[in-house]
Amino acid sequence: MKLFIKRNRRVLIFTAVVLFFLLGVGVVQLIVNQYQPYNDTAVVKVDEGQEETNESNDDPQAPAEKLIKPVDDGIEIVKKFYDASLSDEELENALVYFEGVYRPNLGIDFANDNKAFEVKAACSGTVTKKENDALLGWVVTVTNENGIATTYQSLSEVTVEKDAVIKQGDKIGTSGENVYESELKNHLHFILEKDNQAINPEKYFDQEVSKIAL
Repeated sequence: MKLFIKRNRRVLIFTAVVLFFLLGVGVVQLIVNQYQPYNDTAVVKVDEGQEETNESNDDPQAPAEKLIKPVDDGIEIVKKFYDASLSDEELENALVYFEGVYRPNLGIDFANDNKAFEVKAACSGTVTKKENDALLGWVVTVTNENGIATTYQSLSEVTVEKDAVIKQGDKIGTSGENVYESELKNHLHFILEKDNQAINPEKYFDQEVSKIAL
């Protein structure tokens, strides 16, 4: 036996070194494996936290926007939208007389005893039109992604710019007079359209803007 060990000393030493090396690698791998689940768990927690943050930013529980009147309380409607459901007297009053011709009123008109008043956005959207019309006065149109457009006519001044994105309740301008409905003196002519077709605004005040339909 001693003779065998003596003759194969180098081989035995090499084999022992290899065995110790492999044993060391195994111990290191075992330690790494023990800590790996902890690291994985930490990564998952970070991701979950980020997802929760993103979801809270989207705020899916935010209340849907509802159409509001473009004027403050107390400012009355003096001319209604021409609607077949109106009485004969109301239908007659819902006509606009201009240059010898009667035309149906395709909006509603607000007035405050000939006093100027602030006009605000009935719903959020983008200002797609801003112009000073010779007959209608200053005109502003705000359009949203649902195909809903609100137009404000007979303004004496405007406080928004074309292509601006505005929020519901933002000031549009100030009421004024125009040539087309001169008998109303200082007033606001308000138009509500869905896909370029005028509809009666009074039917949709306090209704969700996204659900307005023809």
